[in-house]
Amino acid sequence: MTYELISVSIILILGYLGSYLLYQKNYLKKATHIRLWNILILITFLISVAAGLILLCLVEYGITIPNSQGILYWHVEFGITMFWIAIFHIHSYWMSSSEEGEDSSSDKSGRESD
Repeated sequence: MTYELISVSIILILGYLGSYLLYQKNYLKKATHIRLWNILILITFLISVAAGLILLCLVEYGITIPNSQGILYWHVEFGITMFWIAIFHIHSYWMSSSEEGEDSSSDKSGRESD
């Protein structure tokens, strides 16, 4: 069984760069850009965990089903996807914290200083 590491990675990186450029060019709000990737990381997490739990139950109880290799395949593919989206997630919040540091006229609550 071979996994689609390179093709999945390229598609995700291009997708993130595309949405990031749309955000930079003010076609997308920053909140929309971050929300999109937060939703995607949630979906990939839930699918990967569900597949992992199914595989765990199959192994734990000695159950064999014809499609267990398919479940393993999708568990790994969504795990790869989740890895990349987690990197994008870190970038989004790192980017947010560096922008807040540049704005010295407001405190952490978002209110302007007197």
